[in-house]
Amino acid sequence: MTLEVSSVGTTAVITAQMRAIESARPDRLFSDELATELVTAAGLGIEQVTLDQVEGQRVYVSLAVRTHYLDDWCGRLLANQSIKQVVILGAGLDTRAIRLGWLANGVSVYEVDRSDVTELKAHTLGIGTKASWHGVAADLTSNGWSETLISAGFDASKPAVFIAEGLFMYLTDPASRQIIETLHGMAAPGSHLLAVHFGLGAQLDAETQAMSAAVGNNGYAFESVIETTPQEWLGNTWRVESAISIAQYAPQVGRKIPYDEDSIGAEVTWMFSAAVIS
Repeated sequence: MTLEVSSVGTTAVITAQMRAIESARPDRLFSDELATELVTAAGLGIEQVTLDQVEGQRVYVSLAVRTHYLDDWCGRLLANQSIKQVVILGAGLDTRAIRLGWLANGVSVYEVDRSDVTELKAHTLGIGTKASWHGVAADLTSNGWSETLISAGFDASKPAVFIAEGLFMYLTDPASRQIIETLHGMAAPGSHLLAVHFGLGAQLDAETQAMSAAVGNNGYAFESVIETTPQEWLGNTWRVESAISIAQYAPQVGRKIPYDEDSIGAEVTWMFSAAVIS
């Protein structure tokens, strides 16, 4: 099965290839042995891109660093056996359900995206028949996606981890805030949100703006940022447990981001974990 690039979006496939490249490093920050299969199935033809071609580039380094941060927080949160549900918003070609052992350990995983994306993943990775994996076809910018999620089996009376890794920056701020509000309405006590979103530095940084213009030509322009802090952006419905920029976190895992946030004047990309306030 091959999925047309136009229906997945170039970004999702490139992201998967970056994960594949990182996984081949001896000093890798994570291991994703499934990424290459998905890149090949998507038919974009970028599976031959190598580490030498991307090492040191901000897109590659940022992707590796944010994946490590989110993986680490997923491990912490799901070590608590009371959480047995994960919802990945705009899942794209994410493989955490398998590579982090969630399906094998009885965690129910709901991946919200367009049907063509979830069908490709189910077919390529052979998870479509797994009782605990659910491909949820829904448009996160329209009304009713939460009802579709619940219809797929999500239990709003039980705690969950919600992940929004590469979503909010592609949505307007009102659309992102509506998703946050919807999540709060279905998040049982003990639930957590893990997310990545641009900071004000993304508006100030010329290279980020150039990237936005480039991806905008493919219909995926960057639309919004967090102008203050993740806590202020989330409001009083979520309590931020951790908030750090990619540039601040990178040295902690032995990587260097090729830009200086001090010179830019603000955080370029935030990563954060927040607990629901009931």
